[in-house]
Amino acid sequence: MENKESLKLIENPNNYKGKIDLIKHILENVKIRRTQHYKKFGKLKKINTFIKAFINGLNAVSVCSIVLALSPASPIVMIIALSTTTISGITSAITSSIDIENKIHSNNTSNLQYNDLYRDISARLLRNGMSSEDLDNLLSEINTRMSLIEDSSLPIS
Repeated sequence: MENKESLKLIENPNNYKGKIDLIKHILENVKIRRTQHYKKFGKLKKINTFIKAFINGLNAVSVCSIVLALSPASPIVMIIALSTTTISGITSAITSSIDIENKIHSNNTSNLQYNDLYRDISARLLRNGMSSEDLDNLLSEINTRMSLIEDSSLPIS
């Protein structure tokens, strides 16, 4: 008796559509990350603007109080001058330690990089005539560019 093992060959499926779907899924992820970084950028920008306005207001009150303190006035003016100067200094120190400017810059840069990636890949995907190998190269490039963006960006919390 002969043992014949029959090999059942599985036809190689065309994964062209799968690659297109994967690229579209990645683009949706890029769009979400871009939006998250943009929202974070806007929020931090508003906070930074408010803090700077608050510090400038305190400094203005402090200077006015110091000028008024030079004239014969009540000790309340001196207390106001000292307290506004102290609060302004503490707020400036906290702002410096948080490094909000760097966070604003990082989120804005990440947003712009994700935006460029999204536009570039979307435009290439809309072109007709991309082969399966072209899609492989595109996927590789997407992974490389996303890795670079993620390495340089701050996490979204």
